Amino acid sequence: MTRFNLILVFFLFQGCKDDNNTTEDSLTSKIDKILEQETDFNGIVHIGTSNTISYSKGFGYSDRQKQIAIDKNTVFDIGSITKPFTAIGIIKCQELGLLDYQDKLEVFFSEVPEDKKDVTIEQLLTHSSGFVDLIGGDYDEISKEMYIAQSFDTQLLFPPGERYEYSNVGFSLLGIIIETVSNKSYEEFLNEHVFLPSEMKTAGYLLPDYDNDIIANGYDDLGIFTTPMTNLGKPNEQPWDTDGPYWHLKGNGGLLMSANDIAHYYKFIKSNLVSEVNKQKMYTKYIREDNTSEFYRGYGWGIFDTNKGLAATHNGGNDIFFADFVYLIEQDLFIFLASNAYRENQEDLIFRLMRELSIEIENH
Repeated sequence: MTRFNLILVFFLFQGCKDDNNTTEDSLTSKIDKILEQETDFNGIVHIGTSNTISYSKGFGYSDRQKQIAIDKNTVFDIGSITKPFTAIGIIKCQELGLLDYQDKLEVFFSEVPEDKKDVTIEQLLTHSSGFVDLIGGDYDEISKEMYIAQSFDTQLLFPPGERYEYSNVGFSLLGIIIETVSNKSYEEFLNEHVFLPSEMKTAGYLLPDYDNDIIANGYDDLGIFTTPMTNLGKPNEQPWDTDGPYWHLKGNGGLLMSANDIAHYYKFIKSNLVSEVNKQKMYTKYIREDNTSEFYRGYGWGIFDTNKGLAATHNGGNDIFFADFVYLIEQDLFIFLASNAYRENQEDLIFRLMRELSIEIENH
């Protein structure tokens, strides 16, 4: 899975006006104009607050042959935005008394190698465990037992807690821990404690009850894997295990959901999905990504400062699908962007929107 650091923060909409008394309607027109110029963008932009959707528009098709237009109900592979949902799963386990953030791997796994015995859940959540990024491809077949064994057989990149290094392996191990302490599958636990309470109707791997036509096909427009413009099918048509993706992907990526689901999740995370104490833990700056970065890591989220307070962000993609999600922690605004046809400089659209919306980033 690929990963991108996008610096995103929005402080317009919801009655805000600029020096020319620009109303929300005219601001929407400006966004329309930007997106209409992005002729190769195939996806959706969804912006709003916990009470109102300020902008929602799909571009292109989820199925080009059937000409099914993309809208807020189209289901996308959200890539590594899965990680914040895994983090919420761990937080719910903590609230149920099933684990503690300072618990070490040896609490959950037998025969943990000596160099990994001191790795904590918190270090996995903040990408400071020292585990490598990947040990296989997203759709490579592997059992849970073999995934654990191969992960433990890798050499740590540094002593646990020493620094930051992005790790998909770490989040798959968190998914396995959720299954271990809850005696439920990863998807079943998230469905019971996150998706259903948040009124998310299409979130998951296999459990949602929806017409398969609302799931977007992925298109290889750049010819990365095959002939340009080839339809590579839907994410749930790829090689999966009986309960969703294999562990190279499960827990760290590949969740399916719609923009409408993201809006529901945002509403509930701003309200009472988790305790205030745990919200604080989610958004604490535990470790800096590097000496020059404005990004820090919280529990599952990238955290950074803006002129309107802290913001949380995550994005992800697999060279076919791409998704990006950011929200203001201390205000009330989010933006979600998803695409089912990867393109060069995928993040350029976001930066154009940033410039148009007069986005300001502290100390940047």
